[in-house]
Amino acid sequence: MTAFLLRCLAPGLLALHGLCGTPALAASDFLTPEEAFRFEARALDTHHIEVVFQVAEGYYLYRERFAFAVAPATVQLGAPVIPPGKIKFDETFGKKLETHRGRVVIRLPVESAAKSLVLTVNSQGCADAGLCYAPMQSTARLSLTPPALKTGH
Repeated sequence: MTAFLLRCLAPGLLALHGLCGTPALAASDFLTPEEAFRFEARALDTHHIEVVFQVAEGYYLYRERFAFAVAPATVQLGAPVIPPGKIKFDETFGKKLETHRGRVVIRLPVESAAKSLVLTVNSQGCADAGLCYAPMQSTARLSLTPPALKTGH
């Protein structure tokens, strides 16, 4: 009897599956935010910081969601230099937004002297498959040392 029901119902179930589309993706089908948007930062010299995001294939970051802060409060950052991204219409926000994929290198000028600082970078991104992540905060403790002097012998 069970075999008979399966033979009769299977074509209908397959047709119904075709009408409904593919099943929803589970959270486990997506990378963690740290895997999708790998963050690193380093001091280039006493007045420049480089922030790098390595964005995984199938994921992107929003330009307007980048924000930068430093501690101690005596340190001031200049305007970030962010490379141009690609404009896309975003269904989530209902407007065109600039997005970044692949390797994103951002330069931050440091406008006041400091030997060390803690950089905090806020960002947010999504997966092409439809998941948008909550805003993410990344931090790096950086030492701003002058470049080594070259000596000729």
